[in-house]
This record gives sequence, C-alpha cells and structure tokens, in this order.
Amino acid sequence: ENVVDLLHQKMVKLSAEVQGFLQCAACLGASFDVETIEIVWQHKKMTYVDSSEAETGTEELLMTLVEENYLENTEKKKYRWIHDKIQQAASSLIEEESLASFRRSIGEILYRELSENKLEASLFEVANLLNTDTTGVTNIEYVQVNLMAAEKARDISAFDSCSDYAAKGISMLPSDKWDSHPEMAVKLYSLAAEAERLLGRHSKMDIYCKEVLAQKSISTLQKK
Repeated sequence: ENVVDLLHQKMVKLSAEVQGFLQCAACLGASFDVETIEIVWQHKKMTYVDSSEAETGTEELLMTLVEENYLENTEKKKYRWIHDKIQQAASSLIEEESLASFRRSIGEILYRELSENKLEASLFEVANLLNTDTTGVTNIEYVQVNLMAAEKARDISAFDSCSDYAAKGISMLPSDKWDSHPEMAVKLYSLAAEAERLLGRHSKMDIYCKEVLAQKSISTLQKK
C-alpha cells in the first residue's frame, strides 16, 4: 500500500467534522491562512456537523490537524501541509464523482467572499478551483476570473499560464460573445495571441488573431 492510502485509512477514523475540514483545507493549496479556511468552513461546515452537537472552532480544528502531524503553523495565522502526500490523502476523502463540483464550490465561495486584495493575492488558486472540469460551462464570472488570472500571468511573464487561463476564459464565453461581451472577448483573444507569440507557437497565435479580425462588429481600434 502506498503512503496516500495509509494516510487515507488513518484519516477516515477521525470525526466527520475533522474529515470535512480536511477536505476543505485540501482544496486551498500547499499553504493557507486562517482567514481563508474560516471563510470556506463557515459555508461548508453544516454538511459535516450534526446540529445537535457543539461546533468545534476553526482554531481548534487546525490544532487537531497540527497534533495529528498533518499541518504545521509556519507563521502567525498561516498553516501548510507537512507533506504533499498528506494533502493528497485529505483530498482523497472527497468522493471522486463530486470532486469537481466540490472544488468549484470552494472557488465560488472564495470569489464571492474574499476582499479585493485577498482575491488578487489568491487569484491563480481561485481560478484553478473554478476551472475544475468546466466542459460545456458558460459562466461570465468564471470568465472574468480567468481574464484577471491571464493578465496577472502575463505581467509576471508566465506565458504558458497566461495562454491556459485565456483559453479557459474563451471556452466559457457564450456563443454570441462578439455581440454580448465584445470587450471581454477581445481582451482574452489578445492575451491568448500575445502569449502564443511569446511562446513561439505562431500557428495558434494566427487562429486567435484571425478570429478577432473576422468580426465585423468589432471596430478597427478595438482590434488593435
């Protein structure tokens, strides 16, 4: 048996509340702060806590995971997984068929609840959560997050990521995007084309450019 399986077997012996907390924390990356897990847990805890039982506070749940050697307190109000295998085991507690919707729901909570500054700091993590299995999804809020993430990735010269976020944003635009959301569409296609050019993938760049240039409803100024 591998390490993740052994850790999973140990975790399922914990209370439903602690298991639920582990599942939420597993979606927040290699490290997270108390404020972020608190926001998520406030929305998710009733799924795991019996209304007849006293709730355990967030800090107490975090201390339980520290005592179990799953998390460590790195600095004031910040925690990280002691090993990535532990995070994987915590994630494996989530039913496989509901993993995508669970991750997306956490992304939606963070998108709605985080302050502007906190969202900016956690933008890639939130985008990645929202982007879990979005086949056939049309969602302008998700598109907006991917546009912001693509711009941030470009600004730090992470062009592969910029390309991925722009493409994901484009995939979730409605079919009438050039009429209903022309500015957003132009920004995403432009970011995607720029990223592909800088990655040396000129055939992909041409596809994005031709799509924009073919739109008669878009002004010459916008196309530039």
